[in-house]
Amino acid sequence: MEHIIEFNGKDYKVNEPTLNAWAMLNLLKDIEQDEDFYLSLLSISTGIEENDLRKVNFQQIKDAAEYLSDYFVKIGEKFYPEFEFKGVNHKFMDLSNMSFGEFIDIDTFLQKDPSYTKSNMNELMAIFYRPVMENGQIEEYDINKTKKRAEEFRDLPVKYLQGCMRFFLVLKERLNAPTPFYLKMWWKMNKMTRNVQKRLVKIGVGMERLFFWRTRTSKTLLK
Repeated sequence: MEHIIEFNGKDYKVNEPTLNAWAMLNLLKDIEQDEDFYLSLLSISTGIEENDLRKVNFQQIKDAAEYLSDYFVKIGEKFYPEFEFKGVNHKFMDLSNMSFGEFIDIDTFLQKDPSYTKSNMNELMAIFYRPVMENGQIEEYDINKTKKRAEEFRDLPVKYLQGCMRFFLVLKERLNAPTPFYLKMWWKMNKMTRNVQKRLVKIGVGMERLFFWRTRTSKTLLK
């Protein structure tokens, strides 16, 4: 579904950020003042040149940027167990049957410097999601194919990453809630999955702090 934002008397199509754009926005948020970050967010999301945006009333820029951030949070609330990207169906990994190789690669990634993980979440997503074969089964884990897919995933819409992180946050809540004894025991026994889940939850908690911060609703129109 196409989304249009009305800005300065004109309609503009909202371009959903890719993982690559999200990484760049994360970097900009750390080094730019709020005013400049608003310009970057609005420019990347609408295609309007920053030089043109600088000629517009600042309050309009601020309202539009804050509304867009709310919008991006909203579209990332859904978890996608499967999606199509560049004509290929991809499916989320089976956590209950995580291989040692998957665990090592995920754990290694999550222990890297935060500045690296924030800029390269495409690598993590390439581990989480793999192509679906003709028989309906997910493709076996292969590190070489994963590296190639990671490069392709730089153009993946960031909503899939948001949804994935939400999944782990919800998982944490369910594990802390009253559940059948056998289920909790299974999670305690599955140490590999448990350790990875803990690190992923930390990333999930921090995502909105990094870029998709919740803000008040502005008067900007989103159709």
